[in-house]
Amino acid sequence: MTTADLTATPASGPGRDTPATGSARPAPEARHQPSATARALRYTGHTARMTLTNVFFMAFSIAMPVGMYLLFGTMFGDQADGAARGIVMVNMAAYGGLGTAITAGTQIQEDQRNGFLRQLIVSGLSPRSFLLGSVLAASVVIVPALMIVGLVGLATGVQADASSFMATMGVLWLGLLPTILIGIALGMLLKGGAASAGGVVVLMALAIFGGLWMPLEMFPEWMQSTGRLLPSYWIAQLGEWTLIGGDLPVTGLLVIGAWTLVLGVLCAVSLSKAIGLTRR
Repeated sequence: MTTADLTATPASGPGRDTPATGSARPAPEARHQPSATARALRYTGHTARMTLTNVFFMAFSIAMPVGMYLLFGTMFGDQADGAARGIVMVNMAAYGGLGTAITAGTQIQEDQRNGFLRQLIVSGLSPRSFLLGSVLAASVVIVPALMIVGLVGLATGVQADASSFMATMGVLWLGLLPTILIGIALGMLLKGGAASAGGVVVLMALAIFGGLWMPLEMFPEWMQSTGRLLPSYWIAQLGEWTLIGGDLPVTGLLVIGAWTLVLGVLCAVSLSKAIGLTRR
């Protein structure tokens, strides 16, 4: 008698008694499937970890805005009794977060190119969860760029108490949502290296026309009008309002909200097309 014979279960049928105690194995329980939120959070953690451990990317994303803050802070920081230093800090923190947000968003092109996007969808991650995970991952990645510029600002003379400082960083972080969606849209609509190149072009345009490098008042009238339609301009304005005070820039909330809504729809449609879910 072999081992297979010892482990085999006798077949039931006519002439073969079944023990009263019941030797039949219980039916296996259905495996618990993670919720859409859990899947999105897992993808968020994976993507954020991969980006944060990219030393070159993080160093460049932080070193550039910090260096520009130190340069502009030295040149203009003492103006307006030192208040200009705080404005420079807000603008360069917004610029650092802007660059990180767009670049992190365009990384979706790599997932699309190597088939990882489709693999995730096939394995059960819904397009909505994928989009949510991408936004959350980019939101995590922009935190170091914001906070380090802010902390360097505090260390070099920016006057702000803990509550106003954290509120300023929080407002900048929330305001950067449409720029994350810009990066994702570029990653969906452009192919290969064009997504990264497009991200650089858009970053420069948002930084210049949004008045992050130089005051918008220094530009011609048409550039000022264009800049006030961009989310980057109002992100910095809301940050300055939180840090310095004054009237709430309600127009900025409307502009950022409109960009977020339009870009959210664009990203959803582009994602559906990218994974072949739209009906032909």
